[in-house]
Amino acid sequence: MAPDLFGAIHAQYTGRLLRAPEVRNKVIDGEGHMVPVLCLDIESDSPMRLPIHVEQPYPLDHHAQCQAAARRLTKGMHITVEAPMVGVRLVVANATHIHPQTTQEAS
Repeated sequence: MAPDLFGAIHAQYTGRLLRAPEVRNKVIDGEGHMVPVLCLDIESDSPMRLPIHVEQPYPLDHHAQCQAAARRLTKGMHITVEAPMVGVRLVVANATHIHPQTTQEAS
């Protein structure tokens, strides 16, 4: 991980595409403006082969470029994804226990 020119920390993830990429639209404001988003699901090269969902937003009116990027990628292709850590979100979909902590334990 290395910072970019603005000080944001970036991470790299490598893996194989589990399925063909999809182009979706994402609402970016209260007025309903939408941007195209390239959506990928990869199986990471990590020892646990964790799945990673990747979204790459494109600027307004760049649907053709987003579609072209999707066509260049195919199921099974090995890829590297670079992303700022500020946009990374961890989802724990199979928690077995959730334990409340006292104020003293939480600090």
